[in-house]
Amino acid sequence: MWDVEYHTTHSTDGNDHSCWTCTPSEPEDPKNFPLTISLAAVVIPVEYQWPPVGGVHPPPDPRPSVLVDYANVLPLEVIRDIFLTFEGSIGFYLLINGLLQIIVPETFDRKWASSHLPHKFGGLKISYINQTLEPTATLSPSKTKTVKTQGSHATQNSSRGSIFRPSRTSIASSSQPLCINDFIEAKSKSSHKKERFSGRIGLKVARGGDSEPYLIMSTHVITEAILAKSQLSEFLGRRDRFEKLDDEWNDHVEIWAGNERIGTIHQTFDQEAETYPNGFKHDMTLIKPINPSSINDITTPIQDLGWLSRSSWHALRQQSSSVKLLPLTDSHRPAKTLKCSTPSQVLVVGEGIFLNQKAAQPTRDQDISTWKDLVSRAVLYRVFPDFDPPTGYSGIALYAQGMREDGTEGPGVVGFQSFVQRSGHVQNFEMDGGALDKRLKLGRVAFYGAFEVPDEVKRDYRIL
Repeated sequence: MWDVEYHTTHSTDGNDHSCWTCTPSEPEDPKNFPLTISLAAVVIPVEYQWPPVGGVHPPPDPRPSVLVDYANVLPLEVIRDIFLTFEGSIGFYLLINGLLQIIVPETFDRKWASSHLPHKFGGLKISYINQTLEPTATLSPSKTKTVKTQGSHATQNSSRGSIFRPSRTSIASSSQPLCINDFIEAKSKSSHKKERFSGRIGLKVARGGDSEPYLIMSTHVITEAILAKSQLSEFLGRRDRFEKLDDEWNDHVEIWAGNERIGTIHQTFDQEAETYPNGFKHDMTLIKPINPSSINDITTPIQDLGWLSRSSWHALRQQSSSVKLLPLTDSHRPAKTLKCSTPSQVLVVGEGIFLNQKAAQPTRDQDISTWKDLVSRAVLYRVFPDFDPPTGYSGIALYAQGMREDGTEGPGVVGFQSFVQRSGHVQNFEMDGGALDKRLKLGRVAFYGAFEVPDEVKRDYRIL
């Protein structure tokens, strides 16, 4: 009970919003916190210090009379002002408990910032955190490990792992059909790298009235495979591995599912991708199947599924309980699929904004329209029970009821699972080496993130 604080925040919609802020003192006990307590949302922020400790009195809030509304659209003008005020930051989390967590690199001078930068911005409390988010791709297990994992998951009836257990296609023959949320893998063509990085099949789409289908997968699953180091290349000192991201990606990786090569990279919406999340705009790539008939059985389990409009996307923080995970379509798992369709499984807790670090240094002289290309947006959400483990779920679609891109009301895709942000002890600068690595692994999950769907996809592609 000492770890949870109740408070009320005021929104420009004229309503007071109540929520809880949970700052766990123990890294593992209890294992899970509920999404709500007495119908109020429970937010787990990244571990932070408030107020920031400085040697001199900090400057006042630069927007004392124009408050930032966490529950509504965050205008580009405000995003620009945050990055210009907190120069050197690389992103921030705007949480529904009124906390603005500024993401900074390790070289950022926190002591100077605590004295010379405001402790509040538009009424929001400021804290500084390291960039410690992790992409949720995973190294694909071997056949032996997969069999053991399936056996262990059979006994975990109440865990998230039993709902999204490793796909049967990981060890199945190529004749078995693929389904939504089955594993999809990026395998390096290098003979010196044996790893396969895997995520999940998100959706099957087609462009306009065309019948040619494409699969959606997370871009970072592909880039992780391209950037993976081999012992031989490291020993021989080959060219910088990041240069490979400027090449044709199909020259370096193959796309596999169900123990067979299923497709090639058709188009990525993260052309500037570097080390995740640098340069990632949407974390979304289209895969063209080698044999379109091999993905005939991949269909959305939600009828009339469309793309959520931008206005509805921004309103998710006001109606967070409406977001759901796209359920599995595997016919022999219906009982385990129902639970993840219930609204209580997902809670939206804020929005993440990331600065494109390949762009020129932002200045106040830049036209405000250019900021749309300088930043990427992600919806932040908690899951209960938590994904176990937190990684391995990249590409799972989230959807919600609302106004859709075509102007109709109904279920619309919010985005695709992309990263996990941990809380608890991961920001301690006094740790290094093995001690820090252990804390990073043990850190409690604060929330997950899914980037916005590209406008081009929402405009030109229909869900099959």
